[in-house]
Formats: sequence, structure tokens, C-alpha cells
Amino acid sequence: MTVSEVGTNRGTRRVLHPAGDLDLLTVDDLRAVLSDAISSSRSDILIDLTEVDHVDIVALSSILAAADTLREQGRALHVSAARADLRRVCALLRADDILLG
Repeated sequence: MTVSEVGTNRGTRRVLHPAGDLDLLTVDDLRAVLSDAISSSRSDILIDLTEVDHVDIVALSSILAAADTLREQGRALHVSAARADLRRVCALLRADDILLG
């Protein structure tokens, strides 16, 4: 997973670029990257799912937990390029506020 910083009109945003599947086998890596991104920066976080084939409920739970942590700190986590199935699950969980576009 690559991580980059981009400038926005609100300052900087840390962008995570995972690839492949985000699932039970990769969730520990996802959690570690999210934890580092949260603790090492005051920026908002964007997870770009362009290169992700599948997100399971375990990985989604980790993303939503990170979003809650950031929200408590006055920051935000957003997800871009989410596939239709992930959008449906987020809508069912009333968590579609993290989705961009």
C-alpha cells in the first residue's frame, strides 16, 4: 500500500492507495497503515480504492473505526472509487457519509 500527501483547499490530506483485496488476510496491514496515518499526521485521510478488487466486512469495520477516531479528533476519513457492492453495504450501515463521488 502506498501513502502520499496531497494539498487541498483545507490543508493537506494523506492518501492511502491499497491494491488487491482488503480482507481477513490483509486487515492487519490495513490497520497498521491507518493507525500510522492517524497518529503521524493531523491531516484528513482519503482511501483511494481504485486498485482494490474486494473489501470484506472485517476491512470495512477497520475503515469505519478509523473514520470514527478521526471524527472524534475533528478530522475526516473519506473513501473514493468504491465499487457498487461496498456502496450498498455502507448505505445499509448508514456509513455512506465516508464515500466520495
